[in-house]
Amino acid sequence: MARVQPLPFLALRFCVAAVAIRLLTGARLGRVSRTELRGGALIGLAMLAGYALQAVALGRLGSGRVAFICALYVPMVPLLQAALTGRLPGGKTWLSIGLACGGMMLLAGGTGASLGRGEAFALASALGIAGEILFMAHFAPRVDPRRLAVMECAVVSALALLLSFGLGQRLPAIEPVWLACAMFLGGASALLQVSVNWAMRSVAATRATLIYATEPVWAAAFGALAGERMGPLALAGAALILAALMINRPRSAAVEQASASF
Repeated sequence: MARVQPLPFLALRFCVAAVAIRLLTGARLGRVSRTELRGGALIGLAMLAGYALQAVALGRLGSGRVAFICALYVPMVPLLQAALTGRLPGGKTWLSIGLACGGMMLLAGGTGASLGRGEAFALASALGIAGEILFMAHFAPRVDPRRLAVMECAVVSALALLLSFGLGQRLPAIEPVWLACAMFLGGASALLQVSVNWAMRSVAATRATLIYATEPVWAAAFGALAGERMGPLALAGAALILAALMINRPRSAAVEQASASF
C-alpha cells in the first residue's frame, strides 16, 4: 500500500485469483446458474467493500492493529442477523460487543481516544466482511464452490477496475515488490475463496467463525516478524477483542435462518 493505490491493486490481485482458480482447479464455468450469478455478485460486492477499506486502513495503520479491528466482523454478524430477522441478540452477544468496543478504543490509543481515520476504515471493512460471511452461508451450500469462487473474484476485479477509473487511481510503473505482492496475494485469494466456499458446505458456521477468529493472531504474529510493535494498551485491546470473538460465536442454525431471509 506504500507503493500502489488500493483499487487498481485489488483489480489486479483478484484478476490473478480468478485466472488461478480456473487454471489450477480446472474449473469450467459452463452454464452459470442464476443462483451462482446472484451469489457471485453479492459476495463479490461485500468482498470489495471489505478488502478495499482494509487496504486503505493498512495504508495508515500496522497490519496487527488493522487485523484486530477488522475481526470485529464476528460480533457484527449477529447484529446483521438481528436486522434481517428482527430478533435481538442475547446477553453473550452484548457482552462480546462491549468487550470488542473497549478493545477497539485501546487499540486506538487509550480509553479516552477517538477513532482515527485508519481505525474507521478498518471498522467499516469489518462490516463488509460480516456481510460476506452471511452471503456465503446462504449461497455456498447451493452451488459449485469453484464456479462461485471464480465469479466472486471476477466481480471484485471488475468493480475495482471500474471504481479505480472513476476515482482516478492508476497502477504505477511496474516494480518487482508490488507486482510480486499482487501475484502472491492473488494466488492466496484463489486458495482462500475456493477453500471457504467448499468448507461452508460441510463445516458449521459456529466452527468456521471460531477458526476465522484466529486470523488477527496470525496477522499480529506476521506483523511482529516484519518489525511491527504493539504497545501495552494495544496488546490489552487485542486481548479484549480476542475474548469478544471467543465469547460470541454465531450458531449455525441462526446464521442459516438469517441467510434464508435473503
